[in-house]
Amino acid sequence: MRRANDDEPVASNGGWLCLLLPTALATSYLHTNKECSNLDAVHQLLIVAAFGMCLETLWFLLNSIVKDVPCIGLMKYLLKSVIITTIWFILLPKTSWISLIVVGFIVPHFYQHIYIRVLRGLPKTFTYGEAAILVQGLLLFVLNAICRLALELSSNPTTDFGQLNRIMQSALMLLLLVCTLLAVVPPLRQPLPCYVLLLLLVAAVTCAPVTQPLPLIALLQFLVSDQKRLFIIGFYLLLVALTCATVHWQLRSTQQATTRIRKIFHLLIVLVFVPGLVHQCALLYIATGISFAIFVVLELLRLLQMPPFAATLSQAFDSFRDAKDAGQLALTPFCLLIGCSLPIWLTPCPCGLITSGQNPQLLLLLSGILAVGVGDTAASVLGSKFGRNKWQNSARSVEGTLAFVASVLLCVLLLEVSGILAMSQAKWFATIFAALNASLVEAFTDQVDNLVLPLVFYIIVGLAS
Repeated sequence: MRRANDDEPVASNGGWLCLLLPTALATSYLHTNKECSNLDAVHQLLIVAAFGMCLETLWFLLNSIVKDVPCIGLMKYLLKSVIITTIWFILLPKTSWISLIVVGFIVPHFYQHIYIRVLRGLPKTFTYGEAAILVQGLLLFVLNAICRLALELSSNPTTDFGQLNRIMQSALMLLLLVCTLLAVVPPLRQPLPCYVLLLLLVAAVTCAPVTQPLPLIALLQFLVSDQKRLFIIGFYLLLVALTCATVHWQLRSTQQATTRIRKIFHLLIVLVFVPGLVHQCALLYIATGISFAIFVVLELLRLLQMPPFAATLSQAFDSFRDAKDAGQLALTPFCLLIGCSLPIWLTPCPCGLITSGQNPQLLLLLSGILAVGVGDTAASVLGSKFGRNKWQNSARSVEGTLAFVASVLLCVLLLEVSGILAMSQAKWFATIFAALNASLVEAFTDQVDNLVLPLVFYIIVGLAS
C-alpha cells in the first residue's frame, strides 16, 4: 500500500477504482458515431475484457479480506463464468466460443498475474485500485492494438486520424516491447546496450511499414500541411519551453515545490488541450502519445540511473514529488497526462465527426481538463489560500470544493458564450452533476485524483448527456 513516509497513514486500498475504467469504456460505447461502426466489435470485446479484469480485482480483494472460506475458489470461477458469459452474449451474441474463452477467461487470468506482480514489484507505489487501473489500461491497450492492427493491416487508413492512430499504436507497442526486454534481460540495463536499444526503437517507430508512406514521412506531411496546425505546433513548443524553464527555476531552489508551483503544470496542460481539442484534434491525439512515450523513456533513464541524464531527472523528481509519489515511480506527472488524455483515448474516433465547425463530443473529451486542469487546480489553490472550514474526516476545505464546482461551470459557460461548446439543457445538467460529484470525490479520496477525477467526470457526463 502507498505511504508517503513513516509518519503518514497508509492510503485506503481504493478497491472501488477497478470499476471506473470498465464503466468508462461502456459509457464511451454510447457515443460511438457512424464513422466508427466498423470498430463496434472491437469495442464490445474490450468492454467484456475490462469487466472480466474488474471481477478478478474484486475477487482478489475479497480473498484478502475473507480467508479460509471453503470452496471460495470454486465459487469464484462459477460466478465469474456466469457473469462474463452473460455480458458476452448481451454484447456479442454471434461471437465464437473461442473468442469468449480468450477474452473472457485467459485475459482476466493474465491480468491477475500481472496485477500481483506490479503490487509486489513496486511496493508503496500504488494502492490496489490504482494498480487495477494501470494494469487494466495496459492490457486493454495491447488487446485493442492487436485487434485493430490485425483488422486494418491489409488496408491503408483514409483519414489523418486513422493514419496517426496506427502510428501511435504501433509505436507504443514497440515501446512496451522495449520496457519488457529491459525488465527481463538485465544486461540490457547497462548504458551502451540501453541506448542502442532506444535508438533501435526510434528507427523502428519511424521506419516500420505500418503506413503508406512510412510513419516519419506521413507524420511530417501531416504537420506541415496546414497553416493553423503549424501555429498550434509553435504554441506547443512555447509551452514546452515554459515547462522546462519552470523545472529549471525550481531545481535552482533548495526548497520542495509547493502545491501552487505544481499546479502550474495543470495550467500548462489546459493550454495544451483546449486549443488542441477545438482546432487540431488529430494533432493533439498524436501529441498525447508522443508525450507519454517521452515520459516513459525519461522515467526509464531515471530508474536505470543512465548517465548523463539520471542525476538531473532524480533531482527533478525529488523536488516535485508529493505525498502520492511514495514509491519508485514518478506517479503524479504520469497520472496528470494520462488523466487528461483518457477521454480522448477512450472515445471511439474522437476527431472523426465534426459538424458546423464543432465536435459534438467536445464536452466529453474535455472531461479530464475540466476535472483536473480546472476544477482540481482551483480547489487546491483557492482552498489552500481561503479554506477555513474543513470537511469532516478530510484535509480538504468546503471552500475548495465550492471553488472546484464554480470554476468548472464558469469554464464551460465561457466556452459556450465564445461559441466553442454547444450546450443543451441535458449537457448542462450532466456538467453540474459531474462537477458536484467530482468535487466531493476530490475532497474525500486519498487516491491519485489526477487519475480518478477524469474518469468520474467522464462517466457522469457520458451517461447523462
